[in-house]
Amino acid sequence: MSARILAVRLRALGDVILTLPALRALKRGHPGAELEVVTDPRYAALLEWLPEVSRVWSLERSSLSSWRLAAQLRRRRYDWALDFFGNPRSAMLVRLSGARATAGFDLRGRRHAYRIRVPRDAPAPGGGREHASAAHLRLAVVAGGIPDGEPARLPLPPEARERGARRLREAGVSRPARTVGLVAAGTWATKTWPISHASLLARRLVEAGRDVVVVTGPGEDAVAATVVRFAPGARTLPPADVTGLASMIAHLEAVVGTDSGPRHLAAALGVPTFAWFGPTHPETWQPLGRLHGYWRAPLPCAGCDRVVCPHWSCMPALAPDEAARVVLDHLDRVAHGPAADLRPAAGA
Repeated sequence: MSARILAVRLRALGDVILTLPALRALKRGHPGAELEVVTDPRYAALLEWLPEVSRVWSLERSSLSSWRLAAQLRRRRYDWALDFFGNPRSAMLVRLSGARATAGFDLRGRRHAYRIRVPRDAPAPGGGREHASAAHLRLAVVAGGIPDGEPARLPLPPEARERGARRLREAGVSRPARTVGLVAAGTWATKTWPISHASLLARRLVEAGRDVVVVTGPGEDAVAATVVRFAPGARTLPPADVTGLASMIAHLEAVVGTDSGPRHLAAALGVPTFAWFGPTHPETWQPLGRLHGYWRAPLPCAGCDRVVCPHWSCMPALAPDEAARVVLDHLDRVAHGPAADLRPAAGA
C-alpha cells in the first residue's frame, strides 16, 4: 500500500499559492506517496490542477463540516498530516486525522495538536525576513520533503487556457498581450492604494498605449466601477471563480497593484507583476524572479503588518504618476531583459 500524506492549507488565495513549493517538496521526498490536500471550496479546483496532488478535500466553514471531514480523513490512515495554516480548525483536523506523525507551526493554543512543531517565523539566511513560502518549506522538510529551489508554479490545463482566451474576447479584450490587469482593492484597507490613485494610474497606462482590465474579487464591484468611470478605456474582467480568473490572467501582459492573491496567482502562472508595499514587507511577500517588481513606501514604519493604522501615510505617499513610470519601466525591462533568475526586482 502506498504511503499517504495529508496537507491542510485553508484560506487565503495568496497563502495557498505560496504553499505550492512545499507540496512539490513533499512529493519529491515521497515520490510514491499519495499526497492529499484540504482547502477551502473556492480553491479546490485550482489545486486539482497540480500533478503532485492525488486528491483535494473541500472544507466548508462550519463546525459540522469540520467534524464530518475529520471522520472521513481518519479512515484514510495517513502516514503524515501537516498543518500549513495553523488555525483552530486546521489544527483539529490534523490532530483527529489519526496520522502516524503530525507536524505544524509552534503557535500558542495549537502546538498540542502536533507531534512535531516548527517555528512559524524565522530569520532568512543572512538576516532579514523569511519569505512566506520558506516557512512552508521548513514544515515540509521535517516530514521528509525535498525542496527543488523553485518558486510557486501553477500549470494551466490547455482547456482552461482556451476558456480564458474565449472569455477575454467576449469581454472585449482584443489585445491581451498588451493588457495590464490592475488589482485596485485588497483584503486589508491599510495595504490598499487610494481609489483615486488607482484610477489615475489606469488613465496613464491607457495613455501609454496599454489596455487595462480591473481584476476584482467578491464585494469589489464598486471599486472596479470607480476605476472604469474615471479611466476611460479601462474594462473589468468578467466575474469568475478562481480557476476562471487564472485562465484569464494567464493571457495578460502583467498584473499590477495591491499586494494580493491575484498577484501571487499571476506570478505562479509566469505572468509579470508589479506591486506597491506599505504595511506588508516585500521580503516576506514579493514573488521571486526578475519578472516581478515592487515599489515600497519610503517611511520608517513601512512593513508594520498593521491592518489598522492611526495615520495611514504609506500607501497615499506612492504617487500614481510615478507609479505609471515605474510600472512601464518594469514591463519594458522584463520584455527585453535576460532570462529570469530568482532575485526580486525592486521598483523606484
